[in-house]
Amino acid sequence: MQNSISRSLASAAALFMVPGMALADVTANEVWDNWKTYAETFGQTVTVGSEKTRGDTLTLNDVTFSSEFSEGAVAGTLEFLEMRERGDGTVAITMSPDFPFTMSAEPDSGEALDMAIMLRQTGTSIVASGSDGDITYDYVSSEIGMAIEKFIVDGEELDGEFELSLRDVDGQYASSEGELNTLTSQMTAAAMDFAMKFADPESGGQVDMSGTVQDVSSSSTASFPPDFSMEDPTTFYSKEMMVEGGFKAGASNYSMSFADRNDSFSADGTSSASALNIALKDGSIQYGGSAKDTNYRLKSPQLPIPEITLGLAETGFNLLMPMTPSDEPSEFGFLIEMIGLEVSDMIWGMVDPTGALPHDPATVIFDIGGQMNWLVDISDPEFAEKFEGEMPAELYELSLNDLTISVVGAEAKGTGQFVFDNSDLETFGGMPAPTGAIDLDLSGINGLMDTLVKMGLLPQEQAMGARMMMGLFARPGQGEDTWTSKIEVKGDGSVFANGQQLK
Repeated sequence: MQNSISRSLASAAALFMVPGMALADVTANEVWDNWKTYAETFGQTVTVGSEKTRGDTLTLNDVTFSSEFSEGAVAGTLEFLEMRERGDGTVAITMSPDFPFTMSAEPDSGEALDMAIMLRQTGTSIVASGSDGDITYDYVSSEIGMAIEKFIVDGEELDGEFELSLRDVDGQYASSEGELNTLTSQMTAAAMDFAMKFADPESGGQVDMSGTVQDVSSSSTASFPPDFSMEDPTTFYSKEMMVEGGFKAGASNYSMSFADRNDSFSADGTSSASALNIALKDGSIQYGGSAKDTNYRLKSPQLPIPEITLGLAETGFNLLMPMTPSDEPSEFGFLIEMIGLEVSDMIWGMVDPTGALPHDPATVIFDIGGQMNWLVDISDPEFAEKFEGEMPAELYELSLNDLTISVVGAEAKGTGQFVFDNSDLETFGGMPAPTGAIDLDLSGINGLMDTLVKMGLLPQEQAMGARMMMGLFARPGQGEDTWTSKIEVKGDGSVFANGQQLK
């Protein structure tokens, strides 16, 4: 169901972007021809109720953009669309302030979905300039918004509303044609407001959420072959396809509440800055984001304390993954980081009422990378059945770039690197045989265990067992209560800790 909704929203977004991203030329009719061409490129069908040209102006009424896919469809109609040649080589574009469209999805598994959505714009001006095949669009709008007016799940209409709007919008799109067609965009908005409210007909639960994001900006670049088609999903990950985009925002805040017959809670949060980025290029996908100075608060009568609060100085994540089968390895990576995690004194009071543990901010970082290649096409919905238990990928290299865990006065840091022999799938029980090592530095571990034993949270015998394991896998470092360890794995299946063979 989630995949169907994502694809439906992508199609809906493409519908709305046609007016804003359309190509222009020296005449209004050539502009309109290019609009239709690009709509068809992105899998849309365009129909027009009436079309008239008077002097320098082309007027179209009841312009419908629609697209279908295997599990649903999207369709929307503009009441009017006007393109006026201004006599200076530019074309002014005017359209209906309201753009209603419908979206439906009937997945093979999951719930059927039907939505009626209204896109609205106020005080919008679009001017196209340039020449055939090299067009720039400058636009401004006092407000661009979207509202879900009807939401039906499995034939039952939900009682609710959803609204999203951008205020004081200023942007530009540019397009060019050649061996590869290109589209670039940039946009700024003073703020983005959102509000959501709906009731679950089964549980009677009511959800209410709203918030504001300040200083919004986005940018994107895309290049694709002229024969690109939305109907073939594999073209998204071809070597010729390239898409890069980013979103940034300043201060943001939100609040939400939930209540049903048995439970209720409220939550709110703030952030000083955030960012998201995505890229499709060289047959790989990259997706990441970050946030600074985030704070969260949760209240509920069901909690053992009045409220839970926590803050994070920095958070981040990143994913890099090849998406196409290949005989040559490609890079992959995964990062997640939480820096400066702090919780409220109320939470500490539950686990450490005497203040025996250090309450310093905690940090967790996990960063890996390497090289691999797929042996099957993972964009094929039936790929899982096709390899029938065989290894779907080959792993060549794996690097532990950074492992950092710092909490309650103890810290563990690690780095490492391995290479894999894909011709040997027997030594390690079906996985490629690795060769490499991990280096670990530990500090404050003994002190933490002593404190936990005194608090009664760690039995003495378990602490003794943990110390014996440390003595086996690690050696004392240069400072007090510090330890180092080097774990080596050989391609023949042997494992060493600090030079001592364990296997």
